[in-house]
Amino acid sequence: MTTVGIPAAYRKDLRVPYSMQYNFTIEHEHWNTGFRLSYIGTDTRQGEWGYNINQPVADGRLYVDKPRLFPNYPSITYISNGAGHNYNSLTASVERRFYQDLSYQFSYVLARDIGDLERGESPEDAYNRKREKAVWLDIPTHRITSNFVWRLPFGRGRKFLTRGWLTNLVAGGWELSGVYSIYSGQFLTPLWTGPDPTGTAFTSSRTPAQVTIRPDQLRNANYPYDQRTVNKWFDATAFGAPQPGAFGTAAKGVIIGPGSNIFNAGLSKNFAVTERLNLRWELTSTNTFNHPNWANPEVNITSLAQVGVVSGVGGVANLDQSGPRSLRMGVRVEW
Repeated sequence: MTTVGIPAAYRKDLRVPYSMQYNFTIEHEHWNTGFRLSYIGTDTRQGEWGYNINQPVADGRLYVDKPRLFPNYPSITYISNGAGHNYNSLTASVERRFYQDLSYQFSYVLARDIGDLERGESPEDAYNRKREKAVWLDIPTHRITSNFVWRLPFGRGRKFLTRGWLTNLVAGGWELSGVYSIYSGQFLTPLWTGPDPTGTAFTSSRTPAQVTIRPDQLRNANYPYDQRTVNKWFDATAFGAPQPGAFGTAAKGVIIGPGSNIFNAGLSKNFAVTERLNLRWELTSTNTFNHPNWANPEVNITSLAQVGVVSGVGGVANLDQSGPRSLRMGVRVEW
């Protein structure tokens, strides 16, 4: 038997998606330190999204008993416009460039990104795109990032231990630095696996296809922060199987996953060999305090032994290494 792949169909007057970006900033300098408060927003409109135009309507009938637009074919993806997302954030930052041998930056971001579908994603119900509107998975609500560099006040040109070449060799030229970041957790989507209750998944027999879709939500599944554990991160009993003939009531992103907490540190010493030649010794560490940053828990409620369980470490942050503590030492020649 020969099978043929069906290419996607496109809206004849498919439009180019566009974004609108806007911001408002207040800045002030005081105590040799800069302060900034910013609002940043982005709207994306006419985003491309695809849905199955050959999907039958969800109800209690079997798939093979339902009329479809093209009854001789399985799913057919149709690409159209209409998807989008809306990002809003408030950023507060403090920055001090080197003054009295200390430099630091601190930034706090309160953000929310709400959208429906990206290209390549399809709605569970082809006739209800609004059901997909939810918070974006990987935009944390709270994000703190900070860093500092402190030139220790010892040795020639500093406040303490300024006399003698040997004293300067031992005590001078030291720098201490650090980078600290805290992100709140991702927005995770509960799942349920079982025989298709909606009669919308393709099958050529009278046995419903196995599907993985969102379940019904009975109540808030998120425990208070101090009650979350790696063995029970959220309340799995807050979800139930979808009712016959209907998609589940749970929205996307209703489970808050583990956040990340990472501190990286560095210690260095500069040796002035000549006026133009400098030798720099460095010792750096990532995840200095070896803080456990958990991976996301299992979210499929039909995985009874694993649902709500965090089974890995390494975190979910994309920008900072969040594995176990590691150390690196090196020597660099600068001229």
